[in-house]
Amino acid sequence: MKIAFTSCFSAQTFKEQPVWTQVGASGATHLVLLGDSAYYDADGSSMGAVKAMGANDFAIHAFGRLRDQLNQKEFAKLVRKTDLQIHPIWDDHDFLWNGACGAQIEGQPSYRHLLDPTRAAFQEYRKALDSNDPKTFPKAGDPWASGVPEPGYRPLMLSNVGDADGPVMLHLTDGRSYKTKGGATAVLGSAQMKKLKKAIEDSDEKTVHLIASGLTFEARHGETWMDCAAEHAAILKLAEKRRILILSGDVHENRFAVPWPAGPWSLFEATSSGAALRTAVTVGALQCNWGLVDITKDQVNIELSQLNMDTRRRVIDRKKWKML
Repeated sequence: MKIAFTSCFSAQTFKEQPVWTQVGASGATHLVLLGDSAYYDADGSSMGAVKAMGANDFAIHAFGRLRDQLNQKEFAKLVRKTDLQIHPIWDDHDFLWNGACGAQIEGQPSYRHLLDPTRAAFQEYRKALDSNDPKTFPKAGDPWASGVPEPGYRPLMLSNVGDADGPVMLHLTDGRSYKTKGGATAVLGSAQMKKLKKAIEDSDEKTVHLIASGLTFEARHGETWMDCAAEHAAILKLAEKRRILILSGDVHENRFAVPWPAGPWSLFEATSSGAALRTAVTVGALQCNWGLVDITKDQVNIELSQLNMDTRRRVIDRKKWKML
């Protein structure tokens, strides 16, 4: 089983996006998009501009940016592949703006009206990807639905529960809707963490768990799951008894991390960010970053691909859950 993953791309400046051709040629049957499928607050827009918008103006803006991405030629061709399932989550830039935290915005009357249209836009984006047809996304001028719930937590079984080698389970998380200011109190929030914890604890010990996160789990700077000590510790605790690989985005680079928990196994993280943009969105080195997880009977092979650089590889022993 091959699962591709990446994040952070913008159709405004980046009209050519060769990364999707590479993903399509990889043989992946799943693609996990780890947030920032559009930049509402950059690349011709700004945080101030978004904050000043009314609900309908923001809906036009958000739907327009996601529509542009769905119509981008290489991406549209990839979406139409019926043998590929695409699983998106959101992060700050395709939620509202840089560093936006849902729990904080819920309590701010000045910005709370933006939550309805951003949820509606992301739901339609997810539906278009699920249908393998970019044309199902609403056209300009179509009405948008209010009262759409936040994306929340979504577990998906990617292989049969009865698989002799153990199933593969993908956990799509929502790191924006319930995140508190600075993430100190919550990244996923208690209700979402409870669902994630139960799904992992109730699984067969052989299960390979892929946790999709917009934020990195381990990082020295920027937003990270480390900002919330309680949730960070809870994930490490889960990794003592279950096989967990975190797939993360956000940081406009590829990297590996191995936060070693107490216990016989390891918790692994692979980050891929910068599918189609520059280091600082429109400034810096051009990025074409993506990753591939190839899960076989005995191994989990991870490849990180980057423009003009050799592919970086890591191999995990599937049974011992240690790096080879």
